[in-house]
Amino acid sequence: MGGWDIGLFDCSKNPIMFVWACCVPCGGLCMQGIDAKLTDHDKNACLIAVLLDCCCGAIGATINRYKLRDKLKIHDSILMDCLISCFCGCCGVTQEYITVVKDKKGNEKAMIWEIMKD
Repeated sequence: MGGWDIGLFDCSKNPIMFVWACCVPCGGLCMQGIDAKLTDHDKNACLIAVLLDCCCGAIGATINRYKLRDKLKIHDSILMDCLISCFCGCCGVTQEYITVVKDKKGNEKAMIWEIMKD
């Protein structure tokens, strides 16, 4: 979709993280927090991303997705961010996570627990 290198339904590139986003309580929150930590140099970026998603639901997830696209210079629309956050949350979070990890760590198959150690 839009300017993303990873398609919305390319969850098979990291199926474990897709299952993590869908089945682990707050798994998607953690993934958005890691995305913010890796892309934003503000020391509170992770906390802000998690609180936005936790307290504001799909609106917070939309804001996080928009900020991520801005940082990575990915061209898409805020409307698509909102629709994806509302209706395809697990796929959207996985797409964001794979994109960030591939860009910042060079490994689209990295697991969240490996990244948290860094």
